[in-house]
Amino acid sequence: MSKDAKIKIIEAAQRLIAEQGVEKTSMRDIAAEAGITTGAIYYHYKSKEELLYDVMDYASAVTSEIMKLRARPEAKPDEVLDEIARRVTHQMLNHRVWNLRFYLGLQAAQGDETLRARFAGNYAAQTKRTAELFNFVFDTPSQPEDMHLAALMVAALDGINFQQFIGALPVEIDDLARVYNEFFAYSVPLFQRNLNDIHRFDDLNLE
Repeated sequence: MSKDAKIKIIEAAQRLIAEQGVEKTSMRDIAAEAGITTGAIYYHYKSKEELLYDVMDYASAVTSEIMKLRARPEAKPDEVLDEIARRVTHQMLNHRVWNLRFYLGLQAAQGDETLRARFAGNYAAQTKRTAELFNFVFDTPSQPEDMHLAALMVAALDGINFQQFIGALPVEIDDLARVYNEFFAYSVPLFQRNLNDIHRFDDLNLE
């Protein structure tokens, strides 16, 4: 099966699962949506679960695509920062991708250990790439706190999109995307460059 045919299957599955959920989407449905036979899907995927793993990876490849831009010799920090903002905004507005992610997350929470491990690997990779992008676009040295800050930014996107997923977001998503991007551009480097002076909660009493 060609790479293009595989992507066609993945995109068909992504559309259906985002619209009707994992349980209601069969391999037969996906084949019909992709315009191929069910046998053509099983040529490459032994099970629906294997296909779901690829669907999740394909749907959440935002930071890996940005890293390709950052790796170019002619890449400039401002251009990469603008691309981050464009992709984050697209991700916030693209309900299909996030509906799919939460449906798959439910499968993992209900006991699919292989899928849970894929989520863990996916989050680890996203966090690491985000931290590396901090260092490039803001010209800051690598430090342990970068990973914590990156984890917060990734988690914030998840939280925003979960509120969208259940129809409970209290603000307009277009405005929120703009504020998220501005916060990323201005607050992250400010925090990074002042780490030596940030000690307000070092000895926080939790009792």
